[in-house]
Parts: sequence; C-alpha cells; structure tokens
Amino acid sequence: MEFPAYYKQLYSERLSAIQKRLSDFKKIEKSEWFYEACYCILTPQSKAIHADIVCSILKKEDFFLTGYNTASILGNPEHYIRFHNQKSKNLQSLRNHFSEIESIIDTYKDFPFDLRDMLCSRIKGFGLKESAHFMRNIGIFGPTILDRHILKHLAECNVIEQGTIIKSSKHYVHIEQLWLLYCSQIHIPMEEMDLLFWSIETGIILK
Repeated sequence: MEFPAYYKQLYSERLSAIQKRLSDFKKIEKSEWFYEACYCILTPQSKAIHADIVCSILKKEDFFLTGYNTASILGNPEHYIRFHNQKSKNLQSLRNHFSEIESIIDTYKDFPFDLRDMLCSRIKGFGLKESAHFMRNIGIFGPTILDRHILKHLAECNVIEQGTIIKSSKHYVHIEQLWLLYCSQIHIPMEEMDLLFWSIETGIILK
C-alpha cells in the first residue's frame, strides 16, 4: 500500500512539529495526569478547544483538591461542553478514584493495550478511544484514537471503506489492527499519522 501524495507532502512539511508534539507528551509531569484525564472525559462530542479552556479553569481552581461542583463551568456557553451534567459527575468520580488510576498506570505503562482495557473499566466516561487519547497525552503510545475524522482519512488512504462507522469494541479493534498494519507497511509511526490527520482537520497540532 502507498501513502497518497497529498498526505506525503503534508507529512513532510509538518513532521518536525509533529515529532516535537509527541516529544512534549513524553515529558509531561505526573502531576498533570489528572487534568489530562479530565480533558479526555470532556472532549467526546465537544470542541477540543473548549475542553482545553475548561481544563485550564479546573487547574486554576485546583479542582483536584477542592472537588467543587463543575457543572456550571462545563455548561458555560462561552466554552460549552455537551452532556455537562453527566461529565461533571464523571469528573468527580475520576477525582475520587485517581490514586488507584495512578497506580494502574505505573503498573501497566509498559503494556499499553492491557492498560487501555484497565482504564476503560475503571474511568467513567472512558471507552477505547478516550483511554487511548489519555494515554497518548501522557506519553504512552500504542493504542489508536479512532473517531469519525480519523476514519475519514483512513478511508482516503484505502485502509477502510468510505463511510465506515465503528459498530462495537470488537470492530474498533479490527480497524485499529488494519491501521497499525498500514503504518508498518509504509513505515510511518501511527502516532505521527494521527497528529497529521488531526492537523489537517483543525489546522493546528493540538492534543
């Protein structure tokens, strides 16, 4: 299989910035893990930039220590987070159990796919995608972050069929395996390809 010329060109142009961003993920302090998990609870079906703003507010208010009710912050129209009441509950649950989560990460960080499964089972609001997103943001690579935007680009690269929708966890893992195989065939790390696809969607290399 080939990487389409359009993607090759953009990859070449943005590789340095992409690799720097991935290096930044690996340097993140352990003290930031909690807020990265908060970010990944907030992002589903909401704008990433809104989630980033909300996390900045949570840090400023020292949410991890104070544990105040976050629903009003998440529901603010200026940085609205969909399903803010449920996500607020999920944030509180994360806070209450984060010492256990830290221990799990320390134990399983060298086994990323096992770690993903553990996080899915223990963090409310986390599925396969959110767990992989959180892991990537704290510098643990391996599992893929599959959403409709990534699926669109995988279809453009002929990895999957156009219009593919993930129907189950088993289907998610199947597509993940196809993507990882494709990456190995064209010798581009999946994490770099992921950030390339997202930079095409957003115009920036975010997280």
